[in-house]
Amino acid sequence: MKPRLRHLWLVAHRWLGLTAGLIFVLLGLTGSLLVFDHAIDEWLHPTLLLSEGSGSKKPLAEILDAANAGYQGDSRGEMSQALAVTKPRVENGVWTVWFQGGPKGAPEFIAVYVDPYTANVNGQRAWGSDPMGIVYRLHFRLLAGMFGGLAVGVIGILLLISLFSGVVLWWPLIKGGLRAALAIRGGSRFNYDVHKTVGITTALFMIVITFTGVYMELPFLVKPVLQLVSKSTKPPEEMKSSASEKQPLTADQAIAIAQKEFPEATFDHLHPPEGEEGVFEVAFRQAGEVQTSYGRTQVYLDQYSGEVVYMHSPESFTATDTFLAWQFPLHNGEAFGIVGRWSVFVLGIVPAILYVTGFLLWYRRRQSRLRQKQRKAKAESPQLVTANSPG
Repeated sequence: MKPRLRHLWLVAHRWLGLTAGLIFVLLGLTGSLLVFDHAIDEWLHPTLLLSEGSGSKKPLAEILDAANAGYQGDSRGEMSQALAVTKPRVENGVWTVWFQGGPKGAPEFIAVYVDPYTANVNGQRAWGSDPMGIVYRLHFRLLAGMFGGLAVGVIGILLLISLFSGVVLWWPLIKGGLRAALAIRGGSRFNYDVHKTVGITTALFMIVITFTGVYMELPFLVKPVLQLVSKSTKPPEEMKSSASEKQPLTADQAIAIAQKEFPEATFDHLHPPEGEEGVFEVAFRQAGEVQTSYGRTQVYLDQYSGEVVYMHSPESFTATDTFLAWQFPLHNGEAFGIVGRWSVFVLGIVPAILYVTGFLLWYRRRQSRLRQKQRKAKAESPQLVTANSPG
């Protein structure tokens, strides 16, 4: 690599690391916590999110009725009907029934938690108001709303450049052998060796995690490119239940009908019909789906007849659908099970290691230059000669 080009890469790597790298540390550490956010949340709020019940569980229709009856409204006291319901995450977990409130421009989502054995409402809270919700908002949007999300996306792009520049700067070291290029020595080279070795051994994983984060913050930059390869699949905008005087299906009946389309799948969540013409959306997770925390097999049903209006599942995914479905599971590691989650947890600490070692390298270099300037200034300063000769 030409010296001038290498210098430009070095300057870009150094200053992107010292500036955007600080946000990278914050995103990494909060990301590590979010890998196990639900488990931490349940540990912090067991009476809200866990059940001590046993025996037979109540029908989902009764769970929804209890949630609608127990819902206390949004922050303005306004009421609404259930928007979605999600199955218990763990065996002793509770149903989560979601409501949407707040003004049109700033919606708020309120979760009502219902015990599956007693159908008693444990309580409710607005999304993002609890400790883990705050961590999520900090990670996702720096607690600054849409502007914060844009900032995180732009910073993510800068960090991709920083990561790539680090690989470019490390690559010539291979000439001395891979063992030497990955060595970590003591003494004055310790910080440098830790920085370059930790950086290069995690670079590919960090690039993947960072890219997936950029996509989720700035999808409008990525989706147009993907659409050139294949179109993404979306449910039809106009799906309506037939006008009928029949009694609408219960949630349990809707699940039973939808289950016939995917008998081996596991129920994940349900969206009740909105209004008299709305349809049921029943979501399942099949064994081959990459995301374990969200089912992507969807069956839409007429709320009266139970007729299947539309289905969407991984078997019919386009290349773009598949690519998009992988983004979040790659970002939090769940695509590779518990090993993937722990790997992402550890990778979340890497930005802090890179920032500390990089900062120390920069600081030591800066102090060395200051000392050189001081010595040079002292050497070039005129000598003060005091002469006291007669005449």
